[in-house]
Amino acid sequence: MTRGRRLSGPRQMGELMGATLGTARIARGIERARAILMWPQAVGPEIARITRPRTQQGGTLFVEVRDSATAHHLSMQRHHFMKALNALIPEKPISEIRFSVGTVRGPEAAVPTPAPLPAPDRARARQLVEGVQSERSPELKGAALRAAEAITRARRWREEQGWRPCPVCGEASREQPCRACLLTLDDPNVRRAARLLQRWPERLPELRGTLGDSGAGAARHLALQQLTGQLDLLALECVRSGQEDGYREFLAQQADVFMALTRRCTRAELRRVDRALLPDSARNVLNAGPL
Repeated sequence: MTRGRRLSGPRQMGELMGATLGTARIARGIERARAILMWPQAVGPEIARITRPRTQQGGTLFVEVRDSATAHHLSMQRHHFMKALNALIPEKPISEIRFSVGTVRGPEAAVPTPAPLPAPDRARARQLVEGVQSERSPELKGAALRAAEAITRARRWREEQGWRPCPVCGEASREQPCRACLLTLDDPNVRRAARLLQRWPERLPELRGTLGDSGAGAARHLALQQLTGQLDLLALECVRSGQEDGYREFLAQQADVFMALTRRCTRAELRRVDRALLPDSARNVLNAGPL
């Protein structure tokens, strides 16, 4: 009877170690490829059609597009793509996406022409490329507009799936808030910024430089949530105290902060009609005037 070889000695042990290490390398490769595999699902069919995720190095995903204008415009939207992608792979999040010119599928003529966007969606796409209007080349303008329309179609596709806008970032999502924003809302820096905004709403623009658009938006969302609770309590105390001056004055101050954050403006720019933005209880007390 022929017996199998025993795994003993340096050669057999080396083979076993090689197989083990090879399996580990394959597993790491699959782990790194998850962002590439999930890219179409994260960005939707329209963006997937004009992009090709090429490779991932560390936390950076490299994506190819057809031309420099598309690369520039999608780069401005990369934070939205990272949120959607990291919601699908929260255990290995992407920290950066870099777009560059490369080869994407076949020639454009081989791609079926999508149906025209409705007028409101076309206006939405044009708004996205307002910052590119100073470009000299008409070709670059056209490419930027096509990229913006693809982004708009991707949003429309998600909305058609029944996804609703995230209350923090505004991107269509199954969860409310979306998973990426939930992580951002838990960031200690974002929570500190929210407390800052409850006192100085005028500092919202400068937070974009330190926290980025997503972090600043999350801090604003948290501050508005907390201010809503404060306004309801202050309105109740005003009614109980017979519109005592101290409560009413503090209510008016907090109401101004709430309205300034809601409008993304300074308190000096507020108008009386902005009281329509307030929660019902606070608006009713302030509109009633002193008793």
